[in-house]
Amino acid sequence: MSVQRFIFFVLSALFFLATVMWFKDEFSPKWMEHQKKFYEEQVEKVERDVAAATSAKEKDLLEKRLASLKRPVYEIKQILLKGEYSWDKQQNGDKVDRCMTCHIDEEKLKVAHPGIKEFPFDIYGCTVCHGGIGRALSEEMAHEGMYYHKRQMELRITNAETMFDFWSELATLTPEESDPNQRIEMGDFKKYSITGDKAIYVGSQKCLKCHTGLTSPHVERWQRIKFKTFEYVKNAPDYIAGNEEYRKTCLKCHTTGYDETTGKYSEEGVTCEACHGAGEVFSYFMEVGKAPEGQKIAKVGTFGTPYNVCGPCHHTRNHEMRLKFFQERGGSDEWFFPQHTTPYKTGFSGKGESVSKPLPKIQ
Repeated sequence: MSVQRFIFFVLSALFFLATVMWFKDEFSPKWMEHQKKFYEEQVEKVERDVAAATSAKEKDLLEKRLASLKRPVYEIKQILLKGEYSWDKQQNGDKVDRCMTCHIDEEKLKVAHPGIKEFPFDIYGCTVCHGGIGRALSEEMAHEGMYYHKRQMELRITNAETMFDFWSELATLTPEESDPNQRIEMGDFKKYSITGDKAIYVGSQKCLKCHTGLTSPHVERWQRIKFKTFEYVKNAPDYIAGNEEYRKTCLKCHTTGYDETTGKYSEEGVTCEACHGAGEVFSYFMEVGKAPEGQKIAKVGTFGTPYNVCGPCHHTRNHEMRLKFFQERGGSDEWFFPQHTTPYKTGFSGKGESVSKPLPKIQ
C-alpha cells in the first residue's frame, strides 16, 4: 500500500468515526439519557401507586398518568428569562436557562430549594445563583464556572460589587411592577443572600454597638420614635379588636423583617434593618475588617430610591382601615394619630406659599 493510500485510509476512518460520534450526540444526546432515566423511575413509582390504589377513581387517574409516562416526549426544556445576553459576557441572544433539560425532576429540586416560592425558577432560573452557562446542553459546558453548594456561593462574597452584580441581575430578571412609581432596582433585592435564600436579620443591637457613638443624633431620634412604634400599635383599640388579616397590615410596617408567609418578624418597631435591609452581608464585611464594603451595602436601596424604601409604608391610604374603624365605633382620635405627628403641608396659597393644615379629625 502506497503512503498516499494509507493516509487517505486513515483520514477516511477518522472522518467516518467523527460522523458516527456526531450522529450519536445529535440523535442520542446525553441530556436524553437523563430524561429516559427520569421517566423510567416515574413509571416504576406510578405502577406501585396503581397497585396500592384503594378506589376506582384514583386507579383510573393513575393509569392515565402511567400511560402518558410510557409515551414520553424527549425534548430540550428551557426557561425564557427577561432581558438579553451581552457580548461582553461572550454570549448573545435571548436569556434562557436550559438546566431543567437534565435536572427534570421538579420534586427533587423543590426539596433541595425550600424557598422556591420566594425565588421561583421560572423567573430567575438557576445560573443567577449557581453560575455556569444556562444555554449549554453538554454537561461540561453547562457546568463551567459553576457553584455547586451554598458554601461555594458564599465564598464568592469578597467585596460589595459581588452582591451588587447579583442584585442587579435579579432586578433585570424580575417582571415590571404595575405601579409606575415602583422602580425595580437592585436595592429591592437586599432581602436575598447570594444563595437565593432570604438574607438574615441580625438585629438592631448588633448595629448599635458601633452606631450609638458614630451616628448618635440619628440613633437617639430613631430609638425614641421609630423603635417604639409597635409598642403604641399593639395597645391601640383597633389592633386589639382586629382579626389576623387586620393585624397583618400593621405588622408589615410596624415591625422589622416581617415575613408574610410565616407571620414572623425579626424585631418589633421600625429598627435599622427596616430601611437598610437585612444586615447579614453588611455585618459579615464589618466582622472581617472590610468596613468600606459594608458601608456600600448599607447605602444600597436606602439613598437615591426614597419611594422604594419609604413608599410602601408611608403611603397616603395605608391607614384607611383605621379611620374606618374609629368612624364606625367611635373613640378618641388620639389613637389614630401618632403622638409625634405634626401638621403637614397639603397645598399652596394663591401667593405660591405652602399652606399647613392640621390632619382631619375623625367625625
